[in-house]
Formats: sequence, structure tokens, C-alpha cells
Amino acid sequence: MFREMLLAGSWCQNIYVDTSSSNNWVVTQVPRLQLRDVFAYTLDVFGSRRILFGTDSSTFPRGYRRDLLDLQTRALQDLEVSDGDTAAIFGGNLQRLLD
Repeated sequence: MFREMLLAGSWCQNIYVDTSSSNNWVVTQVPRLQLRDVFAYTLDVFGSRRILFGTDSSTFPRGYRRDLLDLQTRALQDLEVSDGDTAAIFGGNLQRLLD
């Protein structure tokens, strides 16, 4: 429901999204999206201040999914997202919301 998420985010400034996913859902999109595209669209609508880092990690049995963090980091680098915006997504936004 990626399109619907973007619509909701464009209408309501109090909606935040997180990046937790194994990203398998992108194969259902026509045209098929790459993670870079997902971040580009989401940044256009939500901006970097309403995106929160998340993972599908668990403690048992598969453990921390470092591969997903690496893919997300690479996607933001490919888009040339600033260090400040990247830091916000990967922790700063959550800290700001919890303070």
C-alpha cells in the first residue's frame, strides 16, 4: 500500500513512517521499484524529519539484519541525502520524538 502511504503522508503532517521491512513487497509494484525509488518518493512526500529507521530484526532465531541497514544506507547515499538528514532518519528523529 505504498501509494496510499504517500497520499496519507501528503495530507497529514502528523504521520510518520518507518523503514522496517525486508522490502520484498517492492516486487508487487508496477513498475517494480528499487529501494532507492522508495526512499526518493518517501523523502519527497514526508521529508527526512518524518522517516524513522526500523528493521525486521529480531533476537531469535535470525538476529540483527545488518544487511537491511546496509541497503538502506546505500540507497540514501545513492540519492545524495545529506549527512544531517541521514542521521535524522537513522536515530535523530526518534530521539526528537521521544524527548
